[in-house]
Amino acid sequence: MTHRPLTRPSRAPRAAHVLPLALAPLVASPLSCAPELAAPPRLDGDEVTATAGDADMIPELQIEPAAPLDAAPPVLRLRVRLPVAAAGSVDPGRALIVRGKIGAAHMRQIEQGDLSNALAERVVPSIAWLNEAPAGDPLLTVAPLAPLAPGETYAVASGSPAFSHHIQVAAEGSPPVLPRLWPPPDAGASLTFGVWCGDAPLPEMAAAAALAPGGPAGELRRGAVDGIGARCVRFEGGPAPAATGQTDELRLVGPPIAFAGDPGVVSLDPRPFSMESEPFPAAAIACALDEVPMGPGCAHVADDRIRVRSADAPLLWAIAGEGLDEVLAVPPGELFVLAPLPPLTAVQLAVATIDNAGLVERRAFSAMTRAPMPHVVINEVLANPVGAEPSQEWVELYNDGGVPADLTGYVLADVGGETELPSISLNPGVYALVVNEGYVAEDELDPPAPPETLLLRVPKLGNHGLSNSGEPLKLKDGGGAVMSRSPALPEPKAGMSLARVGPRAPDGSAGSFVTGWPTPGRVNIMNQEIP
Repeated sequence: MTHRPLTRPSRAPRAAHVLPLALAPLVASPLSCAPELAAPPRLDGDEVTATAGDADMIPELQIEPAAPLDAAPPVLRLRVRLPVAAAGSVDPGRALIVRGKIGAAHMRQIEQGDLSNALAERVVPSIAWLNEAPAGDPLLTVAPLAPLAPGETYAVASGSPAFSHHIQVAAEGSPPVLPRLWPPPDAGASLTFGVWCGDAPLPEMAAAAALAPGGPAGELRRGAVDGIGARCVRFEGGPAPAATGQTDELRLVGPPIAFAGDPGVVSLDPRPFSMESEPFPAAAIACALDEVPMGPGCAHVADDRIRVRSADAPLLWAIAGEGLDEVLAVPPGELFVLAPLPPLTAVQLAVATIDNAGLVERRAFSAMTRAPMPHVVINEVLANPVGAEPSQEWVELYNDGGVPADLTGYVLADVGGETELPSISLNPGVYALVVNEGYVAEDELDPPAPPETLLLRVPKLGNHGLSNSGEPLKLKDGGGAVMSRSPALPEPKAGMSLARVGPRAPDGSAGSFVTGWPTPGRVNIMNQEIP
């Protein structure tokens, strides 16, 4: 069996969600490699149809995993059996997946290898390869490199031999798609190790699997490593393909599903495996006085949480113990938080780190957590309200700790100076809005806070109000220690806030804050659609 892969362009058009369409008719044009076949299909308007007696020459489309053409899963491989075609005349480089329906005019472009800009923008990144059977018809496999959009119609087409089929992706009911966490995007240095993780625990499993085309064979197992990551699946392969001058261009895809035939079946994100970078081994970093070593990183142990500073290399962390089962892809030098942990307790954790080449290192970690304490954070900032400025600006604080926080002496600092906060006690799980004296709770322009929200009125918030262009803020305690920060980000649209993705999201992480709709005095809502 031989494999002749081709990688489609890396740019993927964003597919809009539309109402389900009816399944488009199968379309096919003559096999250009089989001139001996009589009665070729004919073109009728914008679709290609087959005349009577042509059934034996129409390429047959199959979906892996098996599914009807009008209810395809988002992650799949499209297999086209090419009757009587000589394998040497099939060009995988002419095979495409196109978003939406195509007709005769589009097929002429594909056959000529000259796509219009409009058609090229609809091409879905994919890999195509040919499997030559010892006897019988050759099999062309085309695999998209990203999940297809539910409810949308797609076409698989080729210019040599010329054919096209339509499929429709099921709008609902397909297995959930697990994103691939490791190796990291654009930094992969392994073709033999990968990890996909979802939101729910998965069943125990071990099954043979291989990367395609012609990639290493190995196994799919539950967990990022043995015993850690019940919501994850990992691929561990044998030796990678022998290095060639084109190794850096090699693209391989994993199997489309895991747990086949099991009620817990899941799809696996088809982002390709590739040698995109050099290996980045994780050397241990120096720890500060208030930190202790944890693997190659450093840990600051608090009451119900441990803040971890990762090594200066991309790492996948897998940590279990004390009720935790965490798998985290962490950029170089970034922070993450392990919680919840029992205060005033000797904790024991199993820690594994995996570098971008798939090298796994396992260690044990033990520490004594501290007594319960307050954790006041800057949780959300509205610097550019729809209403009047600066009077309708606010900074939301939240006590994520287990005991009340005395805010006596606390200040909010921006680039222009510091604003002292009122001397109040902020109870655990309570929000407070720091606002100007002229703040109107319900101005009918910006979302109001619940009536029970604590308002901390100050003479002025910021030196001349909060900057609309984005500026960093710091919350300091009475001794000048920085308790929390919010970053400087590009200017948000009027009426949009800067929100922490979770109270325990560390200040130093690039993904800890996002722009969204304001939720004063409430839990921040992530993944909102922003116009």
